[in-house]
Amino acid sequence: MKKILFVAILANILLFSCSKTPVIRSTESDADKIYQEGLFYLDKGDLTNAENRFMKVISDFSYSKYEPFATVALGKTYYKKEEYMSAITVFETFLKRHPNHESAPEALLYKANSYFAQKPSDFFILPNPAEKDIAVVETAVLLYKEYLEKYPEDKNRAAGEMKLEEAEAILIEKDLRVAEFYAKRKKCAGVFLRLQHIEGNFQVSSEKNLQRIEKLKEKCPPKSKEEYFKIEKNEDKKEGDEGEKTDENNE
Repeated sequence: MKKILFVAILANILLFSCSKTPVIRSTESDADKIYQEGLFYLDKGDLTNAENRFMKVISDFSYSKYEPFATVALGKTYYKKEEYMSAITVFETFLKRHPNHESAPEALLYKANSYFAQKPSDFFILPNPAEKDIAVVETAVLLYKEYLEKYPEDKNRAAGEMKLEEAEAILIEKDLRVAEFYAKRKKCAGVFLRLQHIEGNFQVSSEKNLQRIEKLKEKCPPKSKEEYFKIEKNEDKKEGDEGEKTDENNE
């Protein structure tokens, strides 16, 4: 039911925003008043009333200067309601229609936040977090980097940097745990690839993680990927030959 309702809401946004004939039922000051009411309800946590006010601005004042602000505020309302995919859709719609609007940096940051908010909550608790689907975190990292690159002077930059660091910490942890899994099995090619991925994509600042990386390099001294695969191929062949001899002896 919620999904059907959201589709209807999004259809209204697109319909009223793209209509050739402006749907203006009151004055600009009324649009301001309703928008401010929405902000008041959003601040107070009354998300239902906030949503209704922002939707009214979007539908009844689609050509006013308040419509873009109301659209971003609507996305933030869905974010606070933890309806993250709905929030993402609203922010994406806004960014396509208003790429140069003054609220574009905030919309992009909240879009990234909406992906990151869907991360596995027990990632650092369960014994095998590397097996969890964290594609949403990878998407969030890309969006945070895009935000920081496009808007280096934005007022929320510090918050974006902090979120990026949190998101990258999860991806670094995944790579390190997979590398440690390979190291225990003496599969150094896998270790090499994971460490290479970390070094090429992230900046490791945690002293604990730096120590883990050094231990992995001690177990698997740096070589080329080709060398590692050649060594492992020879080892696998040797193990296979020994297994065949054992079977022959048993016969």
